[in-house]
Amino acid sequence: MSVADCPAADWRDAALYAALIGCDRAGFAWEWLRRDPAYRRAWAAGNAVAARRFGLCRLEPPARDMITARPLWCAEIDSHALRADAVPDAAGDPFNVAALADLAVVHIDDESEHWLFSDGYRHLRLDITSGTLRDGPVGLCWRLSGLRNLPVQLVSLRRLVALAKTGRFAASLHPPERRAARWVAMLRVHDALTAGATHREIAGVLFGSDSAGPRWRVHAPDARLRVQRLAVQVRGMAATGPGGWLCTA
Repeated sequence: MSVADCPAADWRDAALYAALIGCDRAGFAWEWLRRDPAYRRAWAAGNAVAARRFGLCRLEPPARDMITARPLWCAEIDSHALRADAVPDAAGDPFNVAALADLAVVHIDDESEHWLFSDGYRHLRLDITSGTLRDGPVGLCWRLSGLRNLPVQLVSLRRLVALAKTGRFAASLHPPERRAARWVAMLRVHDALTAGATHREIAGVLFGSDSAGPRWRVHAPDARLRVQRLAVQVRGMAATGPGGWLCTA
């Protein structure tokens, strides 16, 4: 069993969640969305038109965890997403998506090409609003507007430049998420509550045997408070939606 079997994943097994520590915010957004009963129902019904309601360009199978899934978040909710026009390369500085074939997926609609470059842990989104990347190397004319999202989009540009040059995600441009360990704990608590676990059971697994006794509220008050806080945060996070993860600097 793996975390991909969510919501039936074994929340007691920390190893099933270990890979999430290296995940970016887009990956955590997906982990929460695939646990959403409404999303799972939309997928089961084959309701493709519902994708935008969940912030996606297309529905992604909820059985896939963040390593195997490739969620294409809409630029409207992803402040890191880049937009560009693909034009004939006149400057001798082409972008060749074929060089990134192992990392690239695309969804095409009437509006544009929606590209995602991902290794499962890190995600870069690029919308081509005119032209195409599919016919060979092209020049890219970037569409940047406004001030609020400009800092994070400039970071995305630096990341894409490094990726195009090396074919790899630059570790220095993708620092670990400082709160990843807490986010993982919240996912485990969510899965535990979904499985019907009590606060005492959760405390015993997450914080040690002293928290699992019949008088745990007396003998382990700190663990009790920690679980209570996590449970409150889980309810808030489950209601936040992907935009809470992606519309941020």
